[in-house]
Amino acid sequence: MWLVWIFFFFWFIFMIYFMNFFSFLNSLLILESLSLLIFFMFVYIFFCFFSLSMIMYFFVFIVCESAIGLSILVSIVKFYGSVNFNSMNFLM
Repeated sequence: MWLVWIFFFFWFIFMIYFMNFFSFLNSLLILESLSLLIFFMFVYIFFCFFSLSMIMYFFVFIVCESAIGLSILVSIVKFYGSVNFNSMNFLM
């Protein structure tokens, strides 16, 4: 039963991620919460059935994704002066 709740929570966060048109920082935070939810699902699955070494590979992926997202955020703030998508002109 709790797996159904996790699925609906995952779907809800996923939809919020794709409906966010305002701030890049909010998109990064939502993406990190999705990663955390996937991590908890991996912990449950791998703890019950497989070894836990795959979780370390997942951590490496999450850290790299976070570092890339933050570097893009810093570049956008330096170039545009704001983290809002509305203030960006992508045609420049």
